[in-house]
Amino acid sequence: MQTDMHYYGTYAMACAAGIMPTAAQVIATSAEYIDDSDVFQATLSDGTYVEAEATAHHPIDKQNIETVDQRKIWVPFHFLPGNVGETLQEKLICRTDSKLAREMIDHNLTLANEDFCLELMGVTAHVYADTFSHYGFSGISSTVNRVVPESIKLNNIVSQNIENYIKNKFNDFTDKYIKGQIADIVGLGHGSVGTYPDRPFLNWNFKYEDGSDSGTRENKQTFLEACRQLHRVFTEFTEIRPNFIVEGIRKEFAEIEQTVSQVIATEGSMEDRIAAWQTAVTGGMIYNNINKSPIPIYDNSGYDEDRDNLATFDRETVKSTSIYNFLEAAKAHRDFVLDELLPKYNLAVIHRL
Repeated sequence: MQTDMHYYGTYAMACAAGIMPTAAQVIATSAEYIDDSDVFQATLSDGTYVEAEATAHHPIDKQNIETVDQRKIWVPFHFLPGNVGETLQEKLICRTDSKLAREMIDHNLTLANEDFCLELMGVTAHVYADTFSHYGFSGISSTVNRVVPESIKLNNIVSQNIENYIKNKFNDFTDKYIKGQIADIVGLGHGSVGTYPDRPFLNWNFKYEDGSDSGTRENKQTFLEACRQLHRVFTEFTEIRPNFIVEGIRKEFAEIEQTVSQVIATEGSMEDRIAAWQTAVTGGMIYNNINKSPIPIYDNSGYDEDRDNLATFDRETVKSTSIYNFLEAAKAHRDFVLDELLPKYNLAVIHRL
């Protein structure tokens, strides 16, 4: 998924679940920042050394082809394994709303009283939502991810300009990376199909290199289900932390389903899709928005500025920064997935001594 869903859609679903807008913004910003946070090191003013691991996966970066990066970034944050199939490679394929995804959510909700709970809800939202778009692909370099390019078919696109636009994007990616020096990328994640899984309005299908058929992938349906389930998760969060509720804002998903479906079906660029979320929100069609306030524009500068200024903080004051809570949330999630959840099902993709 892209910013229109990970930030704007997440914000809308959080508010629809009754979460106050200021808290929803933290959740949504953290959800999107998963795609922005790179590895970094810093020494605090008191000499404390801080090292944070990346959560962002960059398909154009040769470094992400490295096995360790796949296991520590792609698998826990972007392609949570579905544990379906016979071989380990098959079991590592991401599946929509899998049992493991539900267990991940249940565990992360047990941390709802931590200082980093809002950031963790954002991390959780990103990982969970991606199971509804990244299904059928895994976060490790594998032959199971390879697709026959000529078999990809885009169905039912109304605008020829939009069809040409997304096809050109795919061709640019193919020319620059798949046919270039980073050819192995086609075996990692959904590199073989570019950004097609991330476009909510798309109806499409393809064949894997092993001859199996993807079946029709109706992104509108899976993205709508992602929104339904995010609304559910955020509702469960408010039951644990009612202090984040603002009275009168909540709407049941059944009330907003048609509107959300229409937003998701918006055929256009990411800017067009963001505009559709904004129109629905300011019109009060997703949550009760008396002041007709738009969703704040995604802004990661607070996190980035905190990160850049870490050298001015000491061990105690750094805990008051927004980036600290995000990093704590990402670490808590990663540690659970890699050290507990995956080993529980004999899916340990990384071993820690």
